[in-house]
Amino acid sequence: MSSPGTLSAALAFLPNWWQETTDLAAFDELLAGWGRACGWRACGFVWTGENGTVVKTVQGGSHVDAPAPLEVPDALRRLKSGEATTLYSIPNTAGRVFAAVHPSGRPVGVLWAEKPAGQPWVDAERAYLALTAKTIERAPAVAAVVGPVIDPDRLYQRLGDTAVIAGRMAHDFDNLLQGIIGFSDLTLPLVAPGSQAASFVAEIGKVGQRGITFTQQLHHLSRSGQVKPNPASVPLAVTKEEARLKATAPPGVRVEKEFAPGLPSVAVEAGPLQIVLGHLLENAVEACPQGGVVRVAARPVELSDADARAYLGRVGVGGHLQITVSDTGPGIKPEVRRRLFVEPFYTTKVRHRGLGLATAYRVLCAHRGGIQIEPVPPPGTGTQVRVVLPLAAARPPAVANGSVAATAVGG
Repeated sequence: MSSPGTLSAALAFLPNWWQETTDLAAFDELLAGWGRACGWRACGFVWTGENGTVVKTVQGGSHVDAPAPLEVPDALRRLKSGEATTLYSIPNTAGRVFAAVHPSGRPVGVLWAEKPAGQPWVDAERAYLALTAKTIERAPAVAAVVGPVIDPDRLYQRLGDTAVIAGRMAHDFDNLLQGIIGFSDLTLPLVAPGSQAASFVAEIGKVGQRGITFTQQLHHLSRSGQVKPNPASVPLAVTKEEARLKATAPPGVRVEKEFAPGLPSVAVEAGPLQIVLGHLLENAVEACPQGGVVRVAARPVELSDADARAYLGRVGVGGHLQITVSDTGPGIKPEVRRRLFVEPFYTTKVRHRGLGLATAYRVLCAHRGGIQIEPVPPPGTGTQVRVVLPLAAARPPAVANGSVAATAVGG
């Protein structure tokens, strides 16, 4: 890309990455076209996610079947530490340069290119490679290859618009349901105990109470965008939600907790924190078979920019508390995983409306936190959810050993 004409062609190619497509072959065509426009000797893309590693390699403007470059692990390490690009010496070339491709809420990958011998890399070319990597992070073609790429700000805005409507609806339905429940309570003493009429009136009251539970979820969604950074304790919130779920958990399900001594508080008020952790625990408990285990761990972490971008939400760099909730269930099917957050209220549960995850996401975003949902690493099974929240105070000294406790949730 040494000549001005080649640089112009390379810059002119960038908008092509934004073409709307869901075709798996589109990314291959774009990568090959990009390599030809830039005059690279070779170029490629490597990304590893929950379903395996994607390796795309172009030589001389055409795709070839080749393994990932050996430099990828070290390049990822250096890019995650803050380097914009990394250069490696390759025999018979001018070197191979890597830049980070980091779709929001997904693992980081690399875009790389190498130049013919005798054409040394210049700073402008390395900056162009980094620019291309940033351009394709949200490109539809990349989403077709690695799975849905979510714009966290757009998702937050969509949920915010919905929350306004949800709050108004919840208020109106509360008034209707309170009338239904109130008149059923007044009617029940007027009918013969044990009669069919009494059972009908009692059932009306139960239906009204179930409606109130639903409107409470709508209220939670409506209020979830409010920032309440008063300090709260994660262990205390987990203990309260564990007690709430005990009556409905499958028999024999245990909750194991691992919290470091002196765990710092997070900058989220107790109520919103319990909503987030309660939803995660409820999902984990429901996913567990009889005798299964839900594990909850929390530890302070220091997040780099690359670490922060691996979470879906509004996570910044610096000290956070990382909370991990995992289960021993069958895990989330890949087709379900691809629809989470892409469809904000998606759920596979017949009696649910997808409000829990949406509410948790809004709480996390409002408090500069984030979330990851992944399969439990082999050889285990189940789902692993990580959330991070800013610390309420400066991070305390690291603790060498954590404490482990286990309690039974089910009967």
